[in-house]
Amino acid sequence: MGGTQTTSSVSANAGLPDVNQNFKASGPLTASAPGVAPTTIKLGYITSETGIASSSFKGGEQGAQARIDLQNAQGGIDGRQIELVTADDGTVGNKSAAQDLVENKGVFGVIDYSAFVVSAAPYLNQGGVPVTGGGFDGPEWGEQPNTNMFTYAPPTYSQINGKYYNYDGIVRYLKSIGVTKLAALSYGISQSSIQSNKSTLQMAAALGISKCYENDAVAFGQTSFTTEALAIQQKGCDGVIATMVDASDVGLSASLKQAGVTAKQFFYTGYDQGVLDDPNASTALDGGYFVGTPNFTDPSAGTQGMLNAFAKYAPSIKGIPSLGVYGSYWATDVMIHGLEVAGENPTRPSFVTNLRAVSGYQGHGIFAPLGVSFTGFATPAMFAPQACSDYMELKGGKYVTAAKQVCGQLVATG
Repeated sequence: MGGTQTTSSVSANAGLPDVNQNFKASGPLTASAPGVAPTTIKLGYITSETGIASSSFKGGEQGAQARIDLQNAQGGIDGRQIELVTADDGTVGNKSAAQDLVENKGVFGVIDYSAFVVSAAPYLNQGGVPVTGGGFDGPEWGEQPNTNMFTYAPPTYSQINGKYYNYDGIVRYLKSIGVTKLAALSYGISQSSIQSNKSTLQMAAALGISKCYENDAVAFGQTSFTTEALAIQQKGCDGVIATMVDASDVGLSASLKQAGVTAKQFFYTGYDQGVLDDPNASTALDGGYFVGTPNFTDPSAGTQGMLNAFAKYAPSIKGIPSLGVYGSYWATDVMIHGLEVAGENPTRPSFVTNLRAVSGYQGHGIFAPLGVSFTGFATPAMFAPQACSDYMELKGGKYVTAAKQVCGQLVATG
């Protein structure tokens, strides 16, 4: 890196993350790579602003832009200001969006925060284009040859020597709230959605929770689940888990209640202000449980710093940020750190090589306490031995912290 990274996570005088590098160039700044000029760096950003996936991702560009505005306000990256060019993949056109950003807009790297990054991965890898994201859409984030792809989350959908690696914290939590017979639903077109539930069911069985219903053929964007709810009722399931976007979560929860199913419901998405602002969604999901990492109800110092950045640079973001918003901020943070370690005149190869050597990155507190490591790509060494999460419950139109720092162990599943 061309400067020295500060270790302070939150600025004492403004409540904002301190991202200033105190950069002093050792020589002239040059146009060292596509998208890199002496005074600017151009980055691309992709998400689903339209289409069915927009229920979870719409507005994400505000999260990415807020992180960039924060960086620019404190000096940019090695003296360069960052420019962000955004693209909407419409839920289905990720590859074409990536091609446009790289070939026509001339970006250095791509922050790709979408449910369908997998379609663009071969193209971006072929060009050696740095990519950052959430790693939730498919196996590409942790499998060769995609060393150019960096996720802030463990790539649990990547297969290594015939095994998948995941953490059993979720099933430990389900067991703690009384679940003994679990139903799981996933989208038929999403390999990651299917594999997530298969791993969950396998880990649940090891803890004495039986599988009572599995449906890995849900239509993407499906919002009516009458048939599925009746099947879950007939099988006597007392727990339901779904790896879907907000719109489907709402439809499933409403259908379960209409069928008289009293099973505990658990969702990976839905902990956001959009649900609270929609009376129908809030009523449907009431009583449901959600992943609460990050926890915006009882925020850590790092999470509060991010919220402060939103308040200053994206004031239209109110209340609890959606997955698309906070995840895009996180993915942008990773892209910025990659540029910081790539040298004062970064190239795409120096970005990939140097970021792959980083372990324990704290992200100015947002990834604390364990941090994020990018070493050990495509091997079990990618994964920390344990991971911890908070869990939320929606009660009477309000999210409450149901459990804090429930930790799970790394488990290899088939």
